[in-house]
Amino acid sequence: MARTRNEEAYNDTRSKLLTVGMSLIRAGSYESVGINDVLRTSGSPKGSFYHYFQSKEVFGLEVAKHYHAQQLQSAKDVLQNSEQAALERLSAFFQMAYDDFKARGFTQGCLMCNLSTELADEQPAFQKLLREHWHALSSEIATCIAELDKSEIGLEHLSDAEAGDWLLNSWSGALTRMKAVGDGEPLRLFLKTTFKKVN
Repeated sequence: MARTRNEEAYNDTRSKLLTVGMSLIRAGSYESVGINDVLRTSGSPKGSFYHYFQSKEVFGLEVAKHYHAQQLQSAKDVLQNSEQAALERLSAFFQMAYDDFKARGFTQGCLMCNLSTELADEQPAFQKLLREHWHALSSEIATCIAELDKSEIGLEHLSDAEAGDWLLNSWSGALTRMKAVGDGEPLRLFLKTTFKKVN
């Protein structure tokens, strides 16, 4: 008689592998992280990886989805908070991200940025998924922008969607510079320019 899989244990282990993969890839790169690294760090039995994922590529795509789900939910929690004015919500969203990178010592960067730089122009599956993820996050920002006067952030000449894209593009560029210089000054400049805020 076939043994029935314990779905809760299966899902817990799978989630743990994704979380570990997210951390390792964010700290290094997709190419530099091996399957054995993930198993060793997570404390999972050697050889068990393919019980949860068909290949490293599938694992990488699932890691990207795992990260995006967390990021998008955090964005929604802040940007859809009806107890705050729209401009305050928008500022709080980027401030939350700044605080997260500060807590990490302004290292590692954003997993979506890292994967986009490393893989998007070489692997179609990653490009398609990352394009969807960027669009979803930009749309959340644009929805918040629709509730404010865009002149308050100097983007009144753009549509809400364009303004959302511009802010996300600028923030992503600042994250790349952050990794290059090793401190938070590029992010602080973004906040200072967009929200007249000094950290």
